This record gives sequence, C-alpha cells and structure tokens, in this order.
Amino acid sequence: MEQLDRLIRFPQCFKDQIEVAIKKCEGVNQFNSWLKRFDQLTNGIADESVTYRQVEDHVFELKVMCFLLDTKEGVKITYEPKGIDPKGKDCDLLAETASCKYLIELKCTHPEMRDAEIPHEYITKNNKLYMNGGYYHLYQSARGHLMDVTRHTEEKIANYGDGYKTVLATIDGFHLDLEDLRDFVFIYRLHAHRPDDPLGKMTMHNLKEPYNRTIDQFWALPFHQDGFDFKPDRKPTIVAPLKSGDVSLV
Repeated sequence: MEQLDRLIRFPQCFKDQIEVAIKKCEGVNQFNSWLKRFDQLTNGIADESVTYRQVEDHVFELKVMCFLLDTKEGVKITYEPKGIDPKGKDCDLLAETASCKYLIELKCTHPEMRDAEIPHEYITKNNKLYMNGGYYHLYQSARGHLMDVTRHTEEKIANYGDGYKTVLATIDGFHLDLEDLRDFVFIYRLHAHRPDDPLGKMTMHNLKEPYNRTIDQFWALPFHQDGFDFKPDRKPTIVAPLKSGDVSLV
C-alpha cells in the first residue's frame, strides 16, 4: 500500500500487520472514513505537518477494531457512528453483538517531558513523590489529559441516547498504566480520591464539578506500540476502582 510506504520509520513487520488488519476490517461500516484519514495522515508525514504519534493513535483505532472482531463473535462494527444530532460529536466505534451494543471512545496519552514545579500543598496527605519536576509533569499531564477526554467522552455519549454499554478505552502503557487509570476510575465513580493516590488531592482541586458518570466501563488495552499483540503477561482489562473488581476482556 502506498500509505504504508510513506511510513519509513515503522518496522516492516508492523506495516505488514497494518496491511493485514486493513483487509480484515473491510467489512466495518464506514471504514472508508478511517482509510481516508489514514491517507491524510501518512501524506502529512512527508511535509512534517503530522507526527508519527498521530499515525500511531489512528492505528490504535485499527487495533481495537481487530480486537473486537477477534473476541466478539458475530460483532457488527460501525466506525464513527452518527448520533441523534448528525452535526453533533461522534464516538469512535459502535460494536453490536447479539447481547450488547458497545459505544466506544478511544484515547491515547502523549505528554511532553518538561520541568515543572511540584505543588506540594496539593499532594495527598501521607504521600510522597519520589520524582523530579520533569517526571511530575509527565504524570500530572497524563492525569489532566484523562480528565479532559473523559469530559469530552461524556459530551459525545449524550448525543446517542439510551441502550448502549458506554466505554472509554486507553492504551495500558504510553504514560498511562493500568494502576494510574484505576486511581482515576476511583475518582470518577466516587467523586473522591484514594488515600494512596498522591495526585488525588490535586485532581479533586482541578475537578470543578463531578462527572455525569455516563461511562460504564474503562478499558486498559496493553498493545505493543509497534504491533497488534498484547504485551506479555498483560491482559485487556475492564478497570474497576479496586483491583478485586477488574474483569478481563478475553
């Protein structure tokens, strides 16, 4: 594929996997929209108007579609399904099985490393941060991004009405691992922070009002950065506020 030839920094084995995945997803409703965007992004690589991270984020959508096709028997997938208001915001995927309709939003996190002053007055009581300002900025930026995309996801969900199992899915890794996501899920569900979450107090300070809690599930998907397989000894997981409540997706 011409688009894959443009991605000179991607390993050939990864590009081969992408080509196979594209063929697998040809039956996805409105998949042409994904292909059109893929063409635009790979074109942008040449003039440096697009970063490889943007392409990776788009390929993350392809990974999730393939995962659903492999694990949900008879699933029917629609890419960017239209909501009640056709001019409103769309979620990324609708996955319909015999027993459930999943409305799925997909997000990746890529904070930049830069130094920042640690506001110790907003560190949760009886916690210490053993990190410098650069790593604190990465940690806090990932949390802040998650706060924002969660709010945006709720806005999108509001355009679809009832009858869906609503999902926000992220990559487990890439500056947001499963336990960091769990800390946030605790805040989302209870509007309070865990006592062992060092940035919990900071999050509650920045969170001006509670969430609507219209997101039913948070998925942590441990894909390799340059592959469609999951990392060793890691499973795609529905993340609960407490580890005992986690549910494997496979």
